[in-house]
Amino acid sequence: DRLGDEITVNVASVVSISRAYIERLRQAGNGILINVASNAAYQPNPLLAVYGATRAFVLNFTEALWFESAGTGLKVLALSPGPTQTEFFDVIGTTNASGNTVLQTPRQVVEKALHTLDRRNPPPSIISGRRNHLQALSVRLLTRRRAVLTVGAMMKPTN
Repeated sequence: DRLGDEITVNVASVVSISRAYIERLRQAGNGILINVASNAAYQPNPLLAVYGATRAFVLNFTEALWFESAGTGLKVLALSPGPTQTEFFDVIGTTNASGNTVLQTPRQVVEKALHTLDRRNPPPSIISGRRNHLQALSVRLLTRRRAVLTVGAMMKPTN
């Protein structure tokens, strides 16, 4: 049931809300649609498989909406923060998912998104935080097998 709820919130709700407003935003010729993905969307996520998969969906879905909205005046952005000081870790019951990295503040994440949207030609997606960006890029340098093993070792409980 918990996994079904996670898929409903992270996938179905994002699609429903985006679809409910996107045509009006496009027709208005301005506006912003930001969907929150995650740094987890760029890598395998052993021990958080459903979470990572849902975030990869949000990233790809939103980037497609960005393309479909080109020339309408609507700015569409997939925002991918890494570990952030929110109730997320309380909900999942562990801080292991942070990969022992420094947590960003919500303010830092929002400022990154707004700064990106202020650009003349904003990209379809951004990763908030230099360290998170480097981590997402570094996974691309590994074989898929090595990436899964490396991320899995970082996520493994330490008790």
